[in-house]
Amino acid sequence: MSFIQPPFWANQSAPATAHAVSVVFIEPTLEPIDLATAKLYARLSATDTSLDALIPGFIKTARSKVEQDTGLALLTQTRDVYLDAIAGNTITLPSQSRPLQSVTSFKSTDTVGVVQTLDPSNYVVDLAGGRLGLALGGAWPSDLRPFQPYVLRIVAGWTTVALLAAARPTLVDAVGFLVDYTINKDALALELYEEAIAPYRQVCVA
Repeated sequence: MSFIQPPFWANQSAPATAHAVSVVFIEPTLEPIDLATAKLYARLSATDTSLDALIPGFIKTARSKVEQDTGLALLTQTRDVYLDAIAGNTITLPSQSRPLQSVTSFKSTDTVGVVQTLDPSNYVVDLAGGRLGLALGGAWPSDLRPFQPYVLRIVAGWTTVALLAAARPTLVDAVGFLVDYTINKDALALELYEEAIAPYRQVCVA
């Protein structure tokens, strides 16, 4: 069988993709709203305890949905960032890695499967922009396995609910609106959710 144009996997000189993904390693210990506040959003009486065992799960799911839709990490969480390649001197961390608090480690796997930890003196961390840059005189790891050789452990998210509410108040509301929708299936709650996240929604370009 022949191809008019060889597929990308038939071209051995095809460049590696700069695929990157941020995966939660340690979940937040805080949520944007508590049980009592969730009940207010869902218009439940404080004395109605019928859903008390379920609502914390609804809150967690809603917070995760907001993070996926906005590309932000709402509250302190530890995440692992996997990279296939580094283009140039700068690494821009992927979705759900910001706001960035710190970079805990930068590891790479070499061609024989040995994991190496890059000395932090090789890079500078841009907390505001969620980036790493090569330090003067620094160098990225070499002798890498060809597939997903890098993993960075980071801490991301606002440190307190108060700071999150001050910086992105509508995202706290968005969590509440999703809890309301989960409980009441109210279409208005979804409309309010979309309005709340609109300024921060990720735009995906095909």
